[in-house]
Amino acid sequence: MVTMKRTERYMWWTIAGASLVGLAASLIQTIERIQYAEHPVTRLTCDINAIFSCSNVFAAWQSSVFGFSNSLICMMFFALTAGVALAAANGTGLHKTLRHTFHFFAVFFLGFGAWYLWQSTYVIGYICIFCLFCYAAVIAMNWAWFRLQYDKLPVGDRTRRKLGAFVKAGGDTVVAVAWALAIIAMMVIKFGTN
Repeated sequence: MVTMKRTERYMWWTIAGASLVGLAASLIQTIERIQYAEHPVTRLTCDINAIFSCSNVFAAWQSSVFGFSNSLICMMFFALTAGVALAAANGTGLHKTLRHTFHFFAVFFLGFGAWYLWQSTYVIGYICIFCLFCYAAVIAMNWAWFRLQYDKLPVGDRTRRKLGAFVKAGGDTVVAVAWALAIIAMMVIKFGTN
């Protein structure tokens, strides 16, 4: 059992909570995707209006970039991350390689999700509501991972001190909120003009 600061425990619980939200959203999306595969002409529960339409998103190649549904890879990522975060929140010490690996994948999904939402908005022309929940979870998760990892990054002492001051001043929170607002603005600009 590892002793940890209250703020560190809070970050682990933030990652766990975000992972569980993402897991639930990707699980529901997978169920909808299976229904779509079985009956492509049936209206899905996530087909809300002319903007939010899972079935139109599912029909696009971007929904299965790796050869299978993106929601399956999201389920796997969120489930594993939830397990790691819950273990850490309850005092299990994690090897630095494991921490860096999961932090890397969180950053990867931050970039992949931004690309996917861009494609969904500007190329496909529809948005899957469950993808928004998954991406909100990824943003929250990245914020918490950065707070947990900034002092463990392979950088010099001077950079580490600057990162510490940045976090202490709340700069990382501003960046996370600005990132979320940029994604929202991207969609509003596209669909607000229609």
